Amino acid sequence: MDPLIFHTKAIVNTFIRLMPIGFYFGTIIMGILFTDLRAFILLMGFIANDVISFGFRQLFQTIDLPTCAIVESNKNFFTMPSSHTQTVSFLMSFFLTEMYYKNTFNPVNFILLGFILMLTSWSRINVGCETIIDVIFAIGIGALIGATYYKLTENWVNASTTSTKQNTNLVKVAPQVEIYQRT
Repeated sequence: MDPLIFHTKAIVNTFIRLMPIGFYFGTIIMGILFTDLRAFILLMGFIANDVISFGFRQLFQTIDLPTCAIVESNKNFFTMPSSHTQTVSFLMSFFLTEMYYKNTFNPVNFILLGFILMLTSWSRINVGCETIIDVIFAIGIGALIGATYYKLTENWVNASTTSTKQNTNLVKVAPQVEIYQRT
């Protein structure tokens, strides 16, 4: 295999493997830095999605693949297999459901989220962690959980965005600088 292709695949697969960690910490940082309730609501959705994913693994008694493991326990049993496709599908479904109910479809967000989902699916199949059936199942479950979770938290998500808009005042510091302050 060409070294350029090999290294490109390695970089993409590493990025995909770390993406859920970025989602978790990104929502925590957004919630803390910007006091954004919506970020914490999304974080709770990520946690619920992972719990449901773990439940499916226990229900179907899946076998963990050693090539997909991040951590090896002292019993020589591999843990923490990938549920990346389901997490990205959850995120995409959550935001697409929000766009649908608010009538604010954004093609750029749709294309970006779709590209990330396709890249994640390809990466997990390419590495050998999932088959095409696993990917389709994970996309379906993630989409179902994401849409359902948005509908369950819709009032809180909308309340957090309207309260943020109501609690900000425009303060002109200089002619070219405007700062929004919470009241």
